[in-house]
Amino acid sequence: MIFGDGVSRNVLAQWTNQGIRFSEDLETSMRLVQHEGGPCGVLAAIQAFVLKYLLFAPEESDNAVPNNLSNSGTRKEPENGCLVTDILQSLSEEEKSRSLVRSMSEILFLCGRNETAVIASLNILDCDLLESEKGSVDEVIAKAHESVSVESGSDLQKVLRVSTCTSLSSAIQKLENVLPIFRSRMGALLFLISALLSRGLVINIYSTFSTSIFLLNTFFKNKHLT
Repeated sequence: MIFGDGVSRNVLAQWTNQGIRFSEDLETSMRLVQHEGGPCGVLAAIQAFVLKYLLFAPEESDNAVPNNLSNSGTRKEPENGCLVTDILQSLSEEEKSRSLVRSMSEILFLCGRNETAVIASLNILDCDLLESEKGSVDEVIAKAHESVSVESGSDLQKVLRVSTCTSLSSAIQKLENVLPIFRSRMGALLFLISALLSRGLVINIYSTFSTSIFLLNTFFKNKHLT
């Protein structure tokens, strides 16, 4: 349904080498990094929700932008002259990860009509092995990805793990646990699959008005993601 049978390796490469992670540069530290064309629609949606969470939900974030900057009316500059960009750049990695998890959870629940959220991750590493390996979690998962080759939908199904959450809190907890997987090279594709499964395959097929039109391929690319 996503790629079809005739997908090119170039399209697969675009989607299997795109994680969901913030820029390491200070000036762009709150921007999600995109390596190639293709997953831009997925990243743009998540980016918008991250900014919404930080700017307009101060009650849910200990270090969100202050109310005098986040109110939807006229915005006043703080007395110390600190701009919104300065505040966003000062957020810790933990705060940025929390905003990302909250945003992804909200999107998936909206796809599931505020009833369920389906989270797709990879069954490539168990917790015991993760704790025994040396290095950061991201490094360990990146190493585990070296043995994963995705050249077709069937290849992906072999390592795909799907979980269904019936509350926003459980979705947040699940995403917190698997966030390193989404930061890895297949993160954007996994989030797309999560959104499609949360919405429901029947609804997705009906939305395209045809079972023969794929969401992503060399001809249509991202045309049917809207």
